Amino acid sequence: KLENGISWREAGIKESKGCGSAMRNAPIGYLYQHDENHLRQIAHATGFATHQHAAADAASIAAAYLIKLALDDVHPKDFSKLVMEFCDGISDEFDLAILRVNHTLGWANTDAAIKHIGEGWVGEEAIALAIYCCLKHPDNYVAAVRLGANIEGDSDSVACIVGGIMGARLGLDSIPKEWLARLERREEIEN
Repeated sequence: KLENGISWREAGIKESKGCGSAMRNAPIGYLYQHDENHLRQIAHATGFATHQHAAADAASIAAAYLIKLALDDVHPKDFSKLVMEFCDGISDEFDLAILRVNHTLGWANTDAAIKHIGEGWVGEEAIALAIYCCLKHPDNYVAAVRLGANIEGDSDSVACIVGGIMGARLGLDSIPKEWLARLERREEIEN
């Protein structure tokens, strides 16, 4: 639709709540770390261009905001509360997904917790699962990303969101050098 000249305001699928808009919004959290109003507006606009469901909108905004929180050195134990406050009133479905993370905090069985939270195909579940992965391994980039990459659902999207958050939280040195060496288009990305 965008390629055909349809405005971004009209191009998004009205009932789509997939996680694609959340998956691509890490740069917005970085660029607008110190301007929450613009962060919210830009995250909304970029998400709305493809996914117009309220839960996807909240997930898109939350994904950018989680990067901001990580850069501000906020501990993952505070992510759920702060994200729910920042996205208040956007989507009850999003709120319920984040609350499912809180239900699992004392659970010893990681697989059961992940199944309770969801599969990550929709934005609200992808964000909830990303928060869960960060909570399980708040100081270990590799372990957090691997947990996201090994869920039974939309593992690449969840791992992508987790990787952005944990990279912002722990810095580039937390990413294994061998992972960076295999990165496609590395020079372009680093530039």
